Amino acid sequence: MIKKELSFERMEKPPATIEDVAHDEDDFYEREELKEETLQFIVFRLAREWYGVAITKVKEIIKVGKVTYLPSSPEHIAGIVSLRGNILSVTDLKTIFSLPYEEPTEKARIIAVESGILETGLLVDDVVESIEVPVSKIEPPLLTLPAEGGRYIEGQCRTGNKLIALLSIKMVLQKNE
Repeated sequence: MIKKELSFERMEKPPATIEDVAHDEDDFYEREELKEETLQFIVFRLAREWYGVAITKVKEIIKVGKVTYLPSSPEHIAGIVSLRGNILSVTDLKTIFSLPYEEPTEKARIIAVESGILETGLLVDDVVESIEVPVSKIEPPLLTLPAEGGRYIEGQCRTGNKLIALLSIKMVLQKNE
């Protein structure tokens, strides 16, 4: 067995004494603050209400072009669009939430969303922003929501002066099946 000896001459700084450690500015017991888990959402407007969809479910956001009417489709399906050669159904969320119909404006967008192998485009009036919300700030949905539309909301959060209803893409896609 080879024994290695350390000499203090080779070290730049001798080992710390107990007094040095006691007076050191670093607190060895201080823990690094744990970062709270956050979720990101795309915030959009329907009529005068604010909604959010998890950014992990969003494929892309496109301008509203020609939406082709699909005969015999459910009331909440506005039609279909071609997205780079793929056919994408367009879900009109206003019919799901019983909001008044308005002609799409220049700000209207289709948010292409997916969950598993299912996908659809959400017809919205305006895409406002992307936000990051701490998980602890997400609350359960309001109990006052109408039963039909309420099942498509998985929670809510507040940002600034807006109360944002968080959409359950899974439930929206199940309605489309």
